[in-house]
Amino acid sequence: MYEDPVKEMLLWMKVLLLTAFILLGVRQFLFEPVIVEGGSMQPSYHENDKLVLSKATQIDNFDTIVFRAPDGNRFIKRVIGVPGDRIEMSGGEIVLNGQVLHEPYLDKAKNDGITGQPPMASEFSVPPDCYYVLGDNRGDSTDSRVLGFIQKQDVIGEVKFRFAPLRDFGFVE
Repeated sequence: MYEDPVKEMLLWMKVLLLTAFILLGVRQFLFEPVIVEGGSMQPSYHENDKLVLSKATQIDNFDTIVFRAPDGNRFIKRVIGVPGDRIEMSGGEIVLNGQVLHEPYLDKAKNDGITGQPPMASEFSVPPDCYYVLGDNRGDSTDSRVLGFIQKQDVIGEVKFRFAPLRDFGFVE
């Protein structure tokens, strides 16, 4: 059947090894699957939602990111401020660069604006290479109000796709 079984086996080993290197490279530098833990991003994301992060992306206001917190845990939060943004938090409202934020992703029945935890300051600017992040479930979220600014190098990636549960399958907005 085969001319030389050893050559055939070596050829298949090369193919499998190359495939493994490509998959590891894609996971390391382009995409990574994650599972949501906790309820700090409800109603947008729930416990055990399965997501795909893009590691090669530009982070903008209102993107959802996963990052490493100072204690080593991974958190998923929404970016409210990017470098240079001016944020004012008062009376349950967030003012971003002079405009009151309209936040349709919040569950208004559960959230009392920013009053769930004390703000870091009433008015501040986001420093270079940092982000200001908040959970969508503001009353139950460890976010920049507690952690401070998130360093750019601590960002693992931006949420781009949800593959479970199946009722929410698809690209995220």
